[in-house]
Amino acid sequence: MTNRLMREAGPLSADAPAFPLAAAALQPLRNAAEARGSGDFSPLWSGQAAALGCERGAAALTRALAVEAQEILRAFGRSGRTPA
Repeated sequence: MTNRLMREAGPLSADAPAFPLAAAALQPLRNAAEARGSGDFSPLWSGQAAALGCERGAAALTRALAVEAQEILRAFGRSGRTPA
């Protein structure tokens, strides 16, 4: 996920400390930015599935989740199983 830190500093070096220690060096910048309501220096962890993400509005996301949930529930109904 991209914010000012990622745009200006670029990707982390292989020499960076392991998670979550790498964020400690940025804590003063993060605190100052977040006090102003800015996420410019906030860590935006996205994990290994980041490439699966896409940009969409809240309404579109909510509709997609509702459709997917209905499909899953219908599939459980046909199988006779109950969702966990």
